[in-house]
Amino acid sequence: RDMGVTFTDARDRSHAAYARAKTALEHAPVPDGALRASVFVAPGDVIPGVDADDGFLRGHGTRTSMCGTKLIATTAGVVERVNKLVSVRGLKSRYAPETGDVVLGRVRAISGKRWKLDVNARQEAVLQLSAVHLPGNVQRRRNDVDELNMRGLYAEDDVVSAEVQSVYSDGAAALHTRSLKYGALKRGQLVRVTPTLVKRLPQHFHRLQLDTGEEIEKGVNDVEILLGCNGFVWVGAPSSATAPRETEIRREPNDVIDDLNAANESVYERQRENIARIANSIRVLAELFLPISPPAILDVFNASAESGMAVKDMLSQGFLTRVLEREVERRIASDP
Repeated sequence: RDMGVTFTDARDRSHAAYARAKTALEHAPVPDGALRASVFVAPGDVIPGVDADDGFLRGHGTRTSMCGTKLIATTAGVVERVNKLVSVRGLKSRYAPETGDVVLGRVRAISGKRWKLDVNARQEAVLQLSAVHLPGNVQRRRNDVDELNMRGLYAEDDVVSAEVQSVYSDGAAALHTRSLKYGALKRGQLVRVTPTLVKRLPQHFHRLQLDTGEEIEKGVNDVEILLGCNGFVWVGAPSSATAPRETEIRREPNDVIDDLNAANESVYERQRENIARIANSIRVLAELFLPISPPAILDVFNASAESGMAVKDMLSQGFLTRVLEREVERRIASDP
Protein backbone atom coordinates (compact mmCIF):
# COMPACT_ATOMS: atom_id res chain seq x y z
CA ARG A 1 0.00 0.00 0.00
CA ASP A 2 1.24 3.48 -0.87
CA MET A 3 2.17 5.23 2.39
CA GLY A 4 2.92 8.59 0.70
CA VAL A 5 6.01 10.49 1.80
CA THR A 6 7.84 8.63 4.54
CA PHE A 7 10.10 10.09 7.21
CA THR A 8 13.13 8.63 5.42
CA ASP A 9 12.18 10.36 2.16
CA ALA A 10 11.76 13.71 3.92
CA ARG A 11 15.10 13.29 5.67
CA ASP A 12 16.85 12.43 2.38
CA ARG A 13 15.31 15.49 0.73
CA SER A 14 16.50 17.67 3.62
CA HIS A 15 20.03 16.26 3.29
CA ALA A 16 19.99 16.89 -0.47
CA ALA A 17 18.81 20.50 -0.05
CA TYR A 18 21.48 21.13 2.58
CA ALA A 19 24.18 19.68 0.29
CA ARG A 20 23.02 21.86 -2.63
CA ALA A 21 23.03 25.00 -0.48
CA LYS A 22 26.49 24.21 0.85
CA THR A 23 27.85 23.66 -2.66
CA ALA A 24 26.29 26.94 -3.81
CA LEU A 25 27.95 28.78 -0.92
CA GLU A 26 31.35 27.33 -1.83
CA HIS A 27 31.00 28.69 -5.37
CA ALA A 28 29.43 32.00 -4.35
CA PRO A 29 31.53 35.16 -4.78
CA VAL A 30 33.33 36.54 -1.75
CA PRO A 31 32.66 40.29 -1.49
CA ASP A 32 35.41 41.08 1.00
CA GLY A 33 38.69 41.85 -0.73
CA ALA A 34 40.75 40.56 2.18
CA LEU A 35 38.99 37.23 2.09
CA ARG A 36 39.31 37.09 -1.67
CA ALA A 37 43.07 37.40 -1.35
CA SER A 38 43.27 34.59 1.22
CA VAL A 39 44.90 31.37 0.08
CA PHE A 40 43.54 28.14 1.56
CA VAL A 41 45.78 25.09 1.47
CA ALA A 42 45.46 21.46 2.50
CA PRO A 43 48.22 19.19 3.84
CA GLY A 44 50.65 18.38 1.01
CA ASP A 45 49.76 21.40 -1.13
CA VAL A 46 52.56 23.56 -2.48
CA ILE A 47 52.18 27.09 -1.11
CA PRO A 48 51.93 29.47 -4.08
CA GLY A 49 53.91 32.67 -4.33
CA VAL A 50 57.01 31.37 -2.53
CA ASP A 51 60.16 31.96 -4.58
CA ALA A 52 63.38 30.28 -3.50
CA ASP A 53 65.45 32.94 -5.29
CA ASP A 54 64.00 35.72 -3.12
CA GLY A 55 64.36 33.59 -0.01
CA PHE A 56 61.78 32.66 2.61
CA LEU A 57 61.51 31.65 6.25
CA ARG A 58 59.59 28.51 7.14
CA GLY A 59 56.89 29.12 9.75
CA HIS A 60 54.35 26.97 11.60
CA GLY A 61 52.38 24.52 9.49
CA THR A 62 54.95 24.31 6.68
CA ARG A 63 57.92 22.24 5.56
CA THR A 64 60.38 22.45 2.72
CA SER A 65 60.31 20.07 -0.22
CA MET A 66 63.01 17.47 -0.90
CA CYS A 67 64.75 19.84 -3.32
CA GLY A 68 64.50 22.70 -0.83
CA THR A 69 63.04 25.16 -3.34
CA LYS A 70 59.33 24.82 -2.48
CA LEU A 71 57.29 25.22 0.66
CA ILE A 72 54.66 22.59 1.44
CA ALA A 73 51.76 22.92 3.87
CA THR A 74 51.50 20.39 6.69
CA THR A 75 48.08 21.50 7.96
CA ALA A 76 44.82 22.76 6.49
CA GLY A 77 44.39 26.49 6.88
CA VAL A 78 45.08 29.99 5.56
CA VAL A 79 48.51 31.10 4.35
CA GLU A 80 49.89 34.06 6.31
CA ARG A 81 52.94 36.12 5.31
CA VAL A 82 54.94 38.52 7.45
CA ASN A 83 57.80 39.83 5.30
CA LYS A 84 59.65 36.62 4.36
CA LEU A 85 58.08 34.47 7.08
CA VAL A 86 55.45 32.13 5.61
CA SER A 87 53.16 30.12 7.89
CA VAL A 88 49.79 28.37 7.76
CA ARG A 89 47.15 29.23 10.38
CA GLY A 90 44.95 26.22 11.02
CA LEU A 91 41.22 26.65 10.57
CA LYS A 92 40.47 24.62 13.68
CA SER A 93 43.12 25.00 16.34
CA ARG A 94 43.64 26.10 19.90
CA TYR A 95 43.69 29.76 20.75
CA ALA A 96 47.11 31.44 20.60
CA PRO A 97 47.12 34.40 23.04
CA GLU A 98 48.27 37.82 21.89
CA THR A 99 48.77 40.93 24.01
CA GLY A 100 45.66 43.10 24.05
CA ASP A 101 43.18 40.35 23.19
CA VAL A 102 39.81 40.34 24.94
CA VAL A 103 39.20 36.84 26.28
CA LEU A 104 36.63 35.02 28.37
CA GLY A 105 37.70 32.28 30.73
CA ARG A 106 36.32 29.90 33.33
CA VAL A 107 38.07 29.73 36.69
CA ARG A 108 39.58 26.27 37.24
CA ALA A 109 41.81 26.71 40.30
CA ILE A 110 42.77 29.27 42.95
CA SER A 111 46.17 29.14 44.62
CA GLY A 112 49.17 31.31 45.41
CA LYS A 113 47.57 34.72 44.89
CA ARG A 114 46.42 33.78 41.40
CA TRP A 115 43.48 32.35 39.53
CA LYS A 116 43.97 29.81 36.76
CA LEU A 117 41.48 30.14 33.92
CA ASP A 118 40.55 27.92 31.00
CA VAL A 119 40.74 30.18 27.93
CA ASN A 120 40.69 27.45 25.25
CA ALA A 121 44.47 27.68 24.83
CA ARG A 122 47.17 25.04 25.14
CA GLN A 123 47.82 26.20 28.69
CA GLU A 124 45.68 27.75 31.39
CA ALA A 125 45.87 31.53 31.69
CA VAL A 126 46.97 33.20 34.91
CA LEU A 127 45.17 36.08 36.62
CA GLN A 128 47.26 37.55 39.42
CA LEU A 129 45.63 39.03 42.52
CA SER A 130 47.56 42.24 41.84
CA ALA A 131 45.90 42.49 38.39
CA VAL A 132 42.29 42.82 39.61
CA HIS A 133 40.24 45.59 41.19
CA LEU A 134 39.71 45.36 44.93
CA PRO A 135 36.16 45.83 46.29
CA GLY A 136 35.25 49.50 46.23
CA ASN A 137 38.04 50.19 43.72
CA VAL A 138 40.53 50.65 46.57
CA GLN A 139 44.09 51.35 45.44
CA ARG A 140 46.55 49.66 47.82
CA ARG A 141 48.92 46.74 48.08
CA ARG A 142 47.39 43.28 48.34
CA ASN A 143 47.83 41.55 51.69
CA ASP A 144 47.07 38.18 53.28
CA VAL A 145 43.46 39.15 53.95
CA ASP A 146 42.93 39.79 50.23
CA GLU A 147 44.38 36.38 49.46
CA LEU A 148 41.95 34.72 51.88
CA ASN A 149 39.03 36.55 50.23
CA MET A 150 39.95 35.60 46.66
CA ARG A 151 36.93 33.32 46.30
CA GLY A 152 34.76 36.29 47.16
CA LEU A 153 35.95 37.90 43.93
CA TYR A 154 36.03 34.95 41.55
CA ALA A 155 35.17 31.43 42.66
CA GLU A 156 35.69 28.14 40.82
CA ASP A 157 33.60 27.77 37.63
CA ASP A 158 32.93 31.53 37.44
CA VAL A 159 33.09 33.01 33.93
CA VAL A 160 35.36 36.06 33.81
CA SER A 161 36.05 38.58 31.07
CA ALA A 162 39.63 39.87 30.94
CA GLU A 163 42.37 41.21 28.70
CA VAL A 164 45.68 39.59 27.85
CA GLN A 165 48.34 41.71 29.53
CA SER A 166 51.34 39.71 28.37
CA VAL A 167 52.39 36.26 27.17
CA TYR A 168 54.95 34.21 29.08
CA SER A 169 57.83 32.48 27.35
CA ASP A 170 56.06 29.12 27.61
CA GLY A 171 52.99 30.48 25.80
CA ALA A 172 50.73 30.98 28.83
CA ALA A 173 48.77 34.23 29.01
CA ALA A 174 48.86 36.71 31.87
CA LEU A 175 45.48 38.43 32.25
CA HIS A 176 44.20 41.53 33.99
CA THR A 177 40.75 42.93 34.86
CA ARG A 178 41.78 46.44 35.88
CA SER A 179 39.31 48.07 33.51
CA LEU A 180 35.80 48.57 34.89
CA LYS A 181 34.25 46.73 31.92
CA TYR A 182 35.96 43.45 32.84
CA GLY A 183 34.96 41.08 35.64
CA ALA A 184 32.65 38.20 36.51
CA LEU A 185 29.72 37.51 34.17
CA LYS A 186 26.27 36.69 35.49
CA ARG A 187 22.76 36.05 34.12
CA GLY A 188 23.67 34.46 30.81
CA GLN A 189 25.30 31.50 29.08
CA LEU A 190 28.66 30.74 27.54
CA VAL A 191 28.93 29.51 23.94
CA ARG A 192 32.13 27.88 22.68
CA VAL A 193 33.08 28.20 19.00
CA THR A 194 36.20 27.83 16.90
CA PRO A 195 38.54 30.76 17.71
CA THR A 196 39.21 31.50 14.03
CA LEU A 197 35.54 32.45 13.55
CA VAL A 198 35.88 35.41 15.95
CA LYS A 199 37.92 38.19 14.36
CA ARG A 200 39.87 40.78 16.34
CA LEU A 201 37.73 43.92 16.30
CA PRO A 202 38.04 47.39 17.85
CA GLN A 203 35.01 46.59 20.03
CA HIS A 204 34.20 43.14 21.46
CA PHE A 205 31.42 44.23 23.84
CA HIS A 206 28.06 44.73 22.14
CA ARG A 207 24.53 45.41 23.30
CA LEU A 208 21.86 44.22 20.86
CA GLN A 209 18.68 46.28 20.93
CA LEU A 210 15.85 43.81 20.38
CA ASP A 211 12.94 45.92 21.67
CA THR A 212 10.28 47.42 19.45
CA GLY A 213 7.93 50.37 19.84
CA GLU A 214 7.76 51.97 23.27
CA GLU A 215 10.11 49.38 24.79
CA ILE A 216 13.15 50.70 22.89
CA GLU A 217 13.95 53.36 25.47
CA LYS A 218 13.56 50.92 28.37
CA GLY A 219 15.80 48.24 26.87
CA VAL A 220 14.24 45.54 29.05
CA ASN A 221 14.66 42.85 26.39
CA ASP A 222 18.15 43.80 25.18
CA VAL A 223 20.89 41.18 25.08
CA GLU A 224 24.62 41.73 25.48
CA ILE A 225 27.23 39.65 23.68
CA LEU A 226 30.91 39.54 24.57
CA LEU A 227 33.04 38.16 21.74
CA GLY A 228 36.19 36.61 23.14
CA CYS A 229 39.14 36.24 20.79
CA ASN A 230 39.64 32.76 22.27
CA GLY A 231 36.34 31.45 20.87
CA PHE A 232 34.28 31.94 24.04
CA VAL A 233 31.17 34.06 23.48
CA TRP A 234 29.03 35.31 26.36
CA VAL A 235 25.31 35.90 25.80
CA GLY A 236 23.32 37.35 28.65
CA ALA A 237 21.31 40.17 30.17
CA PRO A 238 22.89 43.63 29.81
CA SER A 239 25.39 44.61 32.48
CA SER A 240 27.56 47.64 33.10
CA ALA A 241 30.10 46.17 30.65
CA THR A 242 27.81 47.34 27.84
CA ALA A 243 26.13 50.20 29.71
CA PRO A 244 24.99 53.05 27.41
CA ARG A 245 26.22 55.67 29.89
CA GLU A 246 29.88 55.89 30.81
CA THR A 247 28.89 57.10 34.27
CA GLU A 248 27.72 53.63 35.25
CA ILE A 249 30.56 52.04 37.22
CA ARG A 250 31.07 48.32 37.33
CA ARG A 251 31.42 46.92 40.83
CA GLU A 252 33.10 43.70 41.79
CA PRO A 253 30.80 40.72 42.41
CA ASN A 254 31.30 40.72 46.18
CA ASP A 255 30.16 44.31 46.59
CA VAL A 256 27.15 44.43 48.92
CA ILE A 257 25.23 46.75 46.58
CA ASP A 258 25.73 44.38 43.64
CA ASP A 259 24.64 41.38 45.72
CA LEU A 260 21.39 43.12 46.66
CA ASN A 261 20.69 44.18 43.08
CA ALA A 262 21.46 40.71 41.71
CA ALA A 263 19.06 39.17 44.22
CA ASN A 264 16.24 41.52 43.22
CA GLU A 265 16.85 41.61 39.47
CA SER A 266 15.39 38.82 37.41
CA VAL A 267 15.57 37.99 33.73
CA TYR A 268 12.15 38.29 32.15
CA GLU A 269 10.71 35.46 30.08
CA ARG A 270 10.99 37.31 26.78
CA GLN A 271 14.56 38.32 27.57
CA ARG A 272 15.43 34.70 28.42
CA GLU A 273 14.00 33.65 25.06
CA ASN A 274 16.06 36.33 23.30
CA ILE A 275 19.21 35.13 25.07
CA ALA A 276 18.53 31.53 24.03
CA ARG A 277 17.75 32.57 20.44
CA ILE A 278 20.91 34.70 20.17
CA ALA A 279 22.99 31.83 21.60
CA ASN A 280 21.54 29.38 19.07
CA SER A 281 22.16 31.92 16.29
CA ILE A 282 25.84 31.84 17.22
CA ARG A 283 25.78 28.03 17.23
CA VAL A 284 24.20 28.06 13.75
CA LEU A 285 27.00 30.28 12.40
CA ALA A 286 29.60 28.05 14.06
CA GLU A 287 27.97 24.92 12.62
CA LEU A 288 28.15 26.43 9.11
CA PHE A 289 31.68 27.78 9.77
CA LEU A 290 30.63 31.36 8.99
CA PRO A 291 32.33 34.41 10.60
CA ILE A 292 30.70 35.48 13.85
CA SER A 293 29.90 39.19 14.16
CA PRO A 294 26.96 41.21 15.56
CA PRO A 295 25.39 41.83 12.09
CA ALA A 296 25.62 38.12 11.22
CA ILE A 297 24.12 37.12 14.57
CA LEU A 298 21.23 39.56 14.16
CA ASP A 299 20.59 38.31 10.61
CA VAL A 300 20.19 34.72 11.82
CA PHE A 301 18.13 35.93 14.80
CA ASN A 302 15.72 37.86 12.56
CA ALA A 303 15.47 34.97 10.08
CA SER A 304 14.43 32.57 12.84
CA ALA A 305 11.97 35.03 14.38
CA GLU A 306 10.35 35.97 11.06
CA SER A 307 9.85 32.33 10.09
CA GLY A 308 8.36 31.48 13.49
CA MET A 309 11.13 28.97 14.17
CA ALA A 310 11.19 27.67 17.74
CA VAL A 311 14.46 28.18 19.59
CA LYS A 312 14.96 24.44 20.06
CA ASP A 313 14.58 23.82 16.30
CA MET A 314 17.14 26.40 15.12
CA LEU A 315 19.89 23.78 14.77
CA SER A 316 17.75 21.56 12.55
CA GLN A 317 18.96 20.87 9.04
CA GLY A 318 16.04 22.70 7.49
CA PHE A 319 16.92 25.99 9.17
CA LEU A 320 20.65 25.51 8.45
CA THR A 321 19.77 25.15 4.78
CA ARG A 322 17.74 28.36 4.91
CA VAL A 323 20.65 30.28 6.47
CA LEU A 324 23.01 28.95 3.78
CA GLU A 325 20.61 30.07 1.04
CA ARG A 326 20.36 33.56 2.58
CA GLU A 327 24.15 33.82 2.70
CA VAL A 328 24.45 32.77 -0.97
CA GLU A 329 21.84 35.35 -1.98
CA ARG A 330 23.60 38.07 0.01
CA ARG A 331 26.99 37.34 -1.57
CA ILE A 332 25.55 37.23 -5.08
CA ALA A 333 23.70 40.51 -4.54
CA SER A 334 26.80 42.27 -3.18
CA ASP A 335 29.12 41.00 -5.92
CA PRO A 336 29.83 43.84 -8.41
